[in-house]
Amino acid sequence: MNSVVQAAVAVLLINDGRLLLGRRIRNDTFEGWQCPGGFMRSSESLLSAAQRCCLQKAGIEIYAVKQGPYINNIFHSSAQHSVTLYLTAREFKVVDSSLYTDAQLEWRWFNIDEIPSPQFQPLKHLIQSFDMRSLLGLQ
Repeated sequence: MNSVVQAAVAVLLINDGRLLLGRRIRNDTFEGWQCPGGFMRSSESLLSAAQRCCLQKAGIEIYAVKQGPYINNIFHSSAQHSVTLYLTAREFKVVDSSLYTDAQLEWRWFNIDEIPSPQFQPLKHLIQSFDMRSLLGLQ
């Protein structure tokens, strides 16, 4: 196992009680539904990393961002260990519609009670560890 634990960010983007999720595709394989996010770069703040990842992956700018929980991820199949630092955002603007409407990534809004399966491991662990309605302020 790699001795370095990587830090990743993921954004819980909420719009009218729905959560934005996209398909995680790696090596042409669907690994589950995920929030926009990715690994942090050296010297990057959480907010900067979240903004960069949302823009690069989903073509959206995010606003009204707050820090959320974290999830410890140990991927046994790839011997990778990371920590996902979640942030919440309640405002957004689509600035690159080609990314936002990408058919392969399939960014879609899901009711918080109807999150599709399978979920990418960090999202799955988040759902198992927290009351999502409470976490997202939807109660």
